[in-house]
Amino acid sequence: MRKLQKRMNRLIEELGLDDMESRYIEEMERMQKRMSDLMEDVENKEEEWGVIKPLADVHETDEELVVTMDMPGVDKKDIDITVLDDELHVVAERKSEAEVAEKNYHRRERTYKKFERKILLPVDVKMDEARARLAEGVLEVTLPKVVIVSRKRISIE
Repeated sequence: MRKLQKRMNRLIEELGLDDMESRYIEEMERMQKRMSDLMEDVENKEEEWGVIKPLADVHETDEELVVTMDMPGVDKKDIDITVLDDELHVVAERKSEAEVAEKNYHRRERTYKKFERKILLPVDVKMDEARARLAEGVLEVTLPKVVIVSRKRISIE
């Protein structure tokens, strides 16, 4: 949904529909508002369904993009990290502890949880050279950036 909204914004700019005198701008704004509302609804439902959206930091250096997110109580074998196009997708599961007779509990809130987060990457990355490490409940994904030469001089023969 976010990709679609981003592409629509780009299309609006390319077509020059962002000018106030455009007769389509009101309809486009209504569509964007509806898409934003739908995204908020989906995010709210994820929490109800037992899916946690972990907080993430995205830091960029000259050479790489570093994504850091909290994954408390998750084992590294239970984390799946993928990169598709311009999006990092992290899915993880925290398993509940060994079952104990329920009658001994006064409250039981620490159970199975699923973590899921998609992050749009602001730059192109080298997927084959990506690295990840998990230490003390913090996942760090390092994605080397693709070096794009924006201008190349062409000599005339």
